[in-house]
Amino acid sequence: MRTLNHGPLSKGPWGKCPVYGNYRDAAAVSDGGFTLLELVIVMVIIGIAVGIILPRLPDISGLETDRGVRKLELLIKLTRDRAITLRRYYRLDFDLDQSVVTASYFGPEDKYIPDEDVRTLRLPEQMKIVDVVTAGEGKKNEGIGKIHLSPRGIVEPSIIHVGDRKGRILSIRPEMLSGVVRLEDGYVELSAQ
Repeated sequence: MRTLNHGPLSKGPWGKCPVYGNYRDAAAVSDGGFTLLELVIVMVIIGIAVGIILPRLPDISGLETDRGVRKLELLIKLTRDRAITLRRYYRLDFDLDQSVVTASYFGPEDKYIPDEDVRTLRLPEQMKIVDVVTAGEGKKNEGIGKIHLSPRGIVEPSIIHVGDRKGRILSIRPEMLSGVVRLEDGYVELSAQ
């Protein structure tokens, strides 16, 4: 049995512990590691720190760009579905200077009216709409680019190019008849669909 010859517990009438034999051995056993409670507290503190710091870090992996592209894809699909369901002509307006996309429908006064039921999409600040290419207007890289959708679900042949700060270019191409949105890496030219 190990003995310690220092400290207040080495001598006196209180030297026997019912579990470990004497208090000196009990102190030696409890100093060997961390308790489960201490480990849980440290993990909670680390989790809170990561939860606070991680959202403030710059976009390292392009996740924010991918999320913006997916939102744009969903907006195109939603607008096509609304055109079919409501039997209206719709138009997607791409503000190339502000990287904002809005949906509008052809109203009774022979003009397009913003659809208040479809939220305006503002792309993340690290994303930019490079250009919008359509069969009707050609390539638009400033101002407002427009894509038309018919009540039968036909999408004007078009392609949207978006880029991020890292120079990555993505091409978003809605299929004319099916409305399926194709996503391709790199700058893809508009071709006959």
